[in-house]
Amino acid sequence: MSIRNLTNEEVNSLFPIRNFSDNSKTQLQETIKTEIIDANSTLFSAGSSDDRQIYLLEGKVLLTLGENKERTVEGGQMEARFPIDNNTPHQATALALEPVTLLSIKRTVLDDLMNETLPSGHDHIDILEESEDSLLYNQLYFEVTQEMQADKLELPSIPEAAIKVRTAIADPHATSAKISQITQQDPAITAQLIKVANSPLFRGRERIEALPHAITRLGLKAINNLITSFTMRMVFNAKTKDVKELISALWLHSRDVAGISAVMAKKLKGFNADKAMLAGLIHDIGSIPILTHADKHPSLISNQNDVRHTIKKLTPVIGKMVLEKWNFTDDFIELAINAENWERKTDQPANYTDLVIVAQLLSFRNTPLQEHYPEPKTVPAYDRLTKLLRDPSDSIDVLEVAQEELADIKQLFN
Repeated sequence: MSIRNLTNEEVNSLFPIRNFSDNSKTQLQETIKTEIIDANSTLFSAGSSDDRQIYLLEGKVLLTLGENKERTVEGGQMEARFPIDNNTPHQATALALEPVTLLSIKRTVLDDLMNETLPSGHDHIDILEESEDSLLYNQLYFEVTQEMQADKLELPSIPEAAIKVRTAIADPHATSAKISQITQQDPAITAQLIKVANSPLFRGRERIEALPHAITRLGLKAINNLITSFTMRMVFNAKTKDVKELISALWLHSRDVAGISAVMAKKLKGFNADKAMLAGLIHDIGSIPILTHADKHPSLISNQNDVRHTIKKLTPVIGKMVLEKWNFTDDFIELAINAENWERKTDQPANYTDLVIVAQLLSFRNTPLQEHYPEPKTVPAYDRLTKLLRDPSDSIDVLEVAQEELADIKQLFN
């Protein structure tokens, strides 16, 4: 190890230095030199404050966060591309486990260089050129986008039970008897289908007790959507406590949106309740790979703002990737991209994207989230849907008038 200037590889990998203009990078290489710190030296202590950003270029550093929470950062690895414990005051104590090479640079110097004009030409996909301050030091965002660009991001697979039924229904010679035979291999799904056939969404004159009659009442297309919906819970899983909590909240939100979407669909011309339910469940599916990545690297979710910003920015594009992998139709893919495009404008009639937009906004009502989102009636999607009401005197604001139906749908997923 020796005191030296930054290499080209380092200035093109350290975050946010990699986003600087060529002129700023050159200036940094010419004016800033690395530092060598001896083993067993404390770089900073928890609770201390300074105006420096410290990058670990070579060697190993032990970060201690409170009692019994330690992790090792190694130069050259993914985590070392970000400043060590970029918090003021520091949340961790950093100890050099061996001689280390550091880049220590004042925040004001970085800010001045960051304000230089960014290069106009680039070879990266757009999501890697994000210049929002909230994402500049967001390691979760950086790692997920790196995985996406390298085509290594782990995407969830559609559950096996859904694959079997979707494949069978795609057969032009598919019959209700054949679908019934395949579905009955899963007693839980069988019970759910009978239950939904007797629910307010699809209820007929007579109560159904057997799967073949349920399939006849519901139809093969609905069975396809419903089985996919019932197996979707398997995708929402995690191992670590923090990610379990996040993914559980995501599932409950998706379930609520699915129920509201299904009840609204019954009131609208050209909409099917089963497809609306599935649309509600998968609208945030792009969040799953982000949380799966964090589940494998628990240190990435210590900053909840970083998690929220990453999910907000990347869920649409990753959702598109997931649904393309699952061979979903274009209307579902469009839905994943625009589900939170509250001011979405189009000359086309209302579709399932509009349905989920309004269903989400209704789901926030009477919750702490309500004040952060538009009123449902103020968004363009609400007007487009209202034009398709079967009864012009009716309303798509279903929360007050369909409590029983919404509760029944929630029970389908318990």
